[in-house]
Amino acid sequence: MKKKLISIMESIIKLSLILILTIFGCESDKITGKDSNVDCAGIVDGNSLEDNCGVCDADPTNDCEKDCAEVWGGSNICGCTDSTAINYNSNATFDDGSCDTSITVTSFIMNLLPENDCASSIDIKQTEDGGYIVAGCKDDKAWLMKTDLYGIQEWEKSYNLGDYWGNRTVIQTSDGGYLFAGWEGAIKTDSDGNQIWKKAGTPGSGQNPYYEDVIEHSNGNFYLVGGPVVNRDNYSKGGQALLVKMSPEGAVLKTKFYGGNCEDDLFRSVIESNDGKLIMVGEKGHGNQSFPCSFDFRYYKDIYIVKTNLNGGVVFQKTYGGNFLEKGMDIVSKGNGDGYIVLGQQCKHRYDVHSCGPITKVMILDIDENGNELDQTFLGGLEFYEFGTPMALANTSNDGYVFATNPRNGGNVWLYKWGDYEDNLNLKISPGGFGGESIEKTLDNGFIISTGGGTVLKTDSQLLY
Repeated sequence: MKKKLISIMESIIKLSLILILTIFGCESDKITGKDSNVDCAGIVDGNSLEDNCGVCDADPTNDCEKDCAEVWGGSNICGCTDSTAINYNSNATFDDGSCDTSITVTSFIMNLLPENDCASSIDIKQTEDGGYIVAGCKDDKAWLMKTDLYGIQEWEKSYNLGDYWGNRTVIQTSDGGYLFAGWEGAIKTDSDGNQIWKKAGTPGSGQNPYYEDVIEHSNGNFYLVGGPVVNRDNYSKGGQALLVKMSPEGAVLKTKFYGGNCEDDLFRSVIESNDGKLIMVGEKGHGNQSFPCSFDFRYYKDIYIVKTNLNGGVVFQKTYGGNFLEKGMDIVSKGNGDGYIVLGQQCKHRYDVHSCGPITKVMILDIDENGNELDQTFLGGLEFYEFGTPMALANTSNDGYVFATNPRNGGNVWLYKWGDYEDNLNLKISPGGFGGESIEKTLDNGFIISTGGGTVLKTDSQLLY
């Protein structure tokens, strides 16, 4: 009995000692911080955490994340790495499986003479089936030719609309047909080139409209621009830039004139603006310092940009340039939708108009949505022609830009591509034309280019053919 009592007492003592040590140990932890809530930075009760990349801090907004290739903290650029695909991304470092090889990448050279027999100036656009529609002239009449993907003719038609001279343009419309616009008027056709309607002359006037460009707006109406045209209701204005709004059925909904303080104002290009309105680019005369609308009015101009609402009401109109000669040739929306890139030419001839040939420069303007100039770039080596050196501008698949024009050594085409995500290219090629009349990005991310010599050039994304 005595031994049992001693054993019980020893157990009680051991339990008491354990309890005492536990209590004092916890108190000690509170004092020393040992085995307490210590964060990755060694701070007691701190809130720093270590992310998946081994970075320890208290800022949860900069925690390490996976890149598109599922690599923690990686910098991979995901996209299509197959150069034969239509959505090939030369900057991609990891293939994300998005490559589209459903459309064959093609390249070719096509000589449209003698088909386009009365004038060499042509326009060409890719159609929704992968082929192309060409606008030109045949037997002194407006002419369209449809080709397949490889530039092989499927059909051609000419129309009772005089079109021996000047520029012309064509678009495929949302109903699958085509809209041709030239210096004497416009023609709407079905998908097989059969004429649906024709509008000759300037609506409400006996003058030619001198159409240079046309778009189908997202609202379904057509907008055509050109000039110079004298407004019969205001002859004192001289030749003005022209905007005509037409319905899909060919009804003239609005005719508007712009500029006209001096002769020979015109628009060369129109696009739907980033906010759903219209923006046009061309040229506006200002005369020289001694004679405000001088006899040599063609040599005293500025780049002219006008933004309007859908009925032609002016949102802003601005000129860009100096005392001598600047011409606006084309405009595209920036890839980020935040403003526009404008292509033009500049000649500081200093009253010697015959000096323009060797000193004319390519002029590139960067403007915001309100027409404010953000930047300008000049490139030498352009040849000058009295009625404007052929020039055209297009977007690339990598949010860059490419222009086609005529360099100083005539007979070639100058192709210049640039952009933050583009491999800059500066090429002077000789496909048999006289400078670039038009350039458009194609479904395979290449380009289709028409030249002033009646030659069509289809390239890949790197401008090779």
